[in-house]
Amino acid sequence: MTDEDNNMNDYIYLFKALSNPIRLKILALCSQKPMTSKELRVALGISKPLLLAHLKILIKAGLIQYDIEIESERGLIRKRYRTAKIRFCIDNNVIQKIVGFDKTNT
Repeated sequence: MTDEDNNMNDYIYLFKALSNPIRLKILALCSQKPMTSKELRVALGISKPLLLAHLKILIKAGLIQYDIEIESERGLIRKRYRTAKIRFCIDNNVIQKIVGFDKTNT
């Protein structure tokens, strides 16, 4: 697999991560302030397994990051999820390659 193929797969995964309404809501919530999984579950009204599945996809896509907090008095460890500080632009050539077209087909 070439670097170009890997880049295409990264773009495809990014688009997949952005294609789900729940994941978009997670991004919107985490862009306002860092949130725990419990806070996200309550805000979204979804189960823990479903939330964790969505978070896994968003983290793998590089859209969400988390900080670990340790509360020593009670021995709790919490993750606070936040949106990653990224910027990307969509290049027309990338779109053409993702859908299987190249300049000779257009």
